[in-house]
Amino acid sequence: MKITIDIDTGNSAFWNHCEDSENPTFEHAEVRRIIKNILPKIQISDFGKANDLNGNKVATFTVERDNEEY
Repeated sequence: MKITIDIDTGNSAFWNHCEDSENPTFEHAEVRRIIKNILPKIQISDFGKANDLNGNKVATFTVERDNEEY
């Protein structure tokens, strides 16, 4: 089996833009949330998408199953 997950981390849900800092920090928690959202879908589908906490479509996944896995 091959699982491919593509997450576009370019929007504000993934970055903490503190007013005190010129350098935003990456929000790993949002990536974990999206992966947790995708995991149950992998069991029932060979492709799909997921949204960030703002409702934007930011992730897609595909599953290539071996013949004996069907």
